[in-house]
Amino acid sequence: MEEYKNQTDRFPSFPLAELHAHLGTSINPAIYWQIAHAQGFKLPKKEYREFMDYITLSPDKKATTYMKYLKDIYHPLLDKLSSGTYAVEKAVYEILSGAYRSNSITLLELRNNPMKHNHEGQEDLDHIIMAMLRGMERALLEFKNLSSGIIFCLAREFNYEKNEIIVEKAIKYRRRGIVGIDFAGPPDKSFHFKDYKKLAQKAKRSGLKITSHAGEVKDANDIWEAIEYVDSSRIGHGILAAYDKKLMKELVKKNIVLEVCPLSNISTSAVKNVEELKFILRTFVENKVKFTINSDWPETIQSGHLWEQFNFLRKNNILNEEELERCNKIAFQSSFIPGVGLNAYL
Repeated sequence: MEEYKNQTDRFPSFPLAELHAHLGTSINPAIYWQIAHAQGFKLPKKEYREFMDYITLSPDKKATTYMKYLKDIYHPLLDKLSSGTYAVEKAVYEILSGAYRSNSITLLELRNNPMKHNHEGQEDLDHIIMAMLRGMERALLEFKNLSSGIIFCLAREFNYEKNEIIVEKAIKYRRRGIVGIDFAGPPDKSFHFKDYKKLAQKAKRSGLKITSHAGEVKDANDIWEAIEYVDSSRIGHGILAAYDKKLMKELVKKNIVLEVCPLSNISTSAVKNVEELKFILRTFVENKVKFTINSDWPETIQSGHLWEQFNFLRKNNILNEEELERCNKIAFQSSFIPGVGLNAYL
């Protein structure tokens, strides 16, 4: 706890909760570099700083599109480097411990699709999941005031059978620290929330929580579907809800929380610029829509750590300090993590 108490020269100074961060983009480039060289992976860049620049985005250095970054860097490179038991255990430990030590985060939900971290099926899924949990348990053991849980992402591009396996694994390891499931991935014509209604109900009956990536890059219709068919209690991103007054009323009525990721949405061109981001967040405030501030891709977006996102919103007069503190309070209140520290799973 002393680490962030002494950080009085930066905003915010209060402990933070992170609800939306992906494993692959939460790994520091230096850790990726270590993992790659420890396992002898051939990298697209031979020099470290060139590699770091290659995988990193910023509001000034945007991806051409969200889809292009996924296609060119995220899936072919980051997923490969963060696959295997050695990589995922080290990655989860480094992410959680670094978040607590250096970024004022005392609660962190880390999400990933375990099938994208097992070298395309070459490694046993249970071994991958157990390695993730070992990394998390080590961090929770070392930092007693840190709370964490893992969310498993289903993939829109996967068939139903593969996604069903992921849900079954989430249920199997729920008491070890898998706290929820997420419907994630770019738009896919073959994916429909209605097809997953029974599977989502099974997950909920087993004690898992549900969040859904929706309303980020296409339109707000998938938010409506996530609410109707899978009863999602949180929506990942959800920024396009700001253009649908009826939907905002529904979000307020059902107390559904949006996981907003400001710099990620700018860097991937999901929002055009700071002005549009301001319009979206001010619209949510005015319509009393609950939302949290998250990093999404904290280590692959320049200055993308959670505290820097808070600072960015304050400096650009998008949200004031009281509003930002309220967003953080909502994050703690709407977390899927059942308790504090390692005791949450004992």
